[in-house]
Amino acid sequence: MEAENIRAVVVIGGGTMGQGIAQSFAQAGLSVSVVDVDEGKLDGCLAQVDANLKLFQEFGLLQEDIPSIKSRIHPVLIKDLDEAIKSCDFVVEAIPEVLELKKQLFAQLDSCREDVILSSNTSSFAISALAEGCRTAGRIVGVHYFNPAHIMPLVEIHYGPKTRDEVISTTKALMTRVGKKPILVRKEIPAMVVNRLQGAIGREIMHLISEGVATPEDIDIAAKAMYGFRWACIGTVEGFDMIGLDTLLAVGEGLFPSLDNSDRQPQYLYDMVNRGELGIKSGKGFYDYAGRSKAEVLDELNRRLLPQLALFNKLQEQEKLMEN
Repeated sequence: MEAENIRAVVVIGGGTMGQGIAQSFAQAGLSVSVVDVDEGKLDGCLAQVDANLKLFQEFGLLQEDIPSIKSRIHPVLIKDLDEAIKSCDFVVEAIPEVLELKKQLFAQLDSCREDVILSSNTSSFAISALAEGCRTAGRIVGVHYFNPAHIMPLVEIHYGPKTRDEVISTTKALMTRVGKKPILVRKEIPAMVVNRLQGAIGREIMHLISEGVATPEDIDIAAKAMYGFRWACIGTVEGFDMIGLDTLLAVGEGLFPSLDNSDRQPQYLYDMVNRGELGIKSGKGFYDYAGRSKAEVLDELNRRLLPQLALFNKLQEQEKLMEN
């Protein structure tokens, strides 16, 4: 099936990621069935999408009215999954990150119409592991969204050795069609691309905090005012070329031996988790969120991200014009 012929999508899991994924498809004009275990979770999903769309409207990021977009999102109970899939073209699995649960789901999906592409939003499992034992493993592909999925443009497309080329190309074209920026992860590797990059940077950040080199607040200022600022418009590898590869090599010769290479996260992070300091979800992490609800904090963060999304979209349009 060609990407332009995909009209109906099923998103299995209406949690944090499923909500944003469903919204993205609906905003792009596709019909979306959101599947979850009970009506309460589905009601929560629809309420969050409504709030997200109002925020998008506030920032001028919608091309049509909210009721029209919401009319394309249909709540479905898990007991009716087989019926929902009969009329869909593309499935996104966004259930909890538990391998056995995901394998059971793909085993169930294995019997659906063979031209339906089956995808997973897994952030950690290889597609070959999810597709193990499936008769139609060739149509199973990974679409790794990033939180918040309705705002972040990137989607990592990854695949197993049995995934067919046309499934990969159609999935990539579909992600582009709905306004995402897809990249291909061309080998099965733990944590794919972005989480490996975040892990490497995160390890050095934890080290700098542990050694008292910088506070969490100062590290965030450094990220927002320098490397995050530049990376938003000029990529990391483009930045290498801008700096000069001779300079990059010379700096790296002195720097690399001093970088942290721990294979275990710092003890203070374990201590924070053991104290229940989990970040926004618990009201305290590196920062103190006392007096504000989780919803209020996330709303504030989304309001920071949405102008960036508007700028990103504008830059993408400019790049297309320059290419033509």
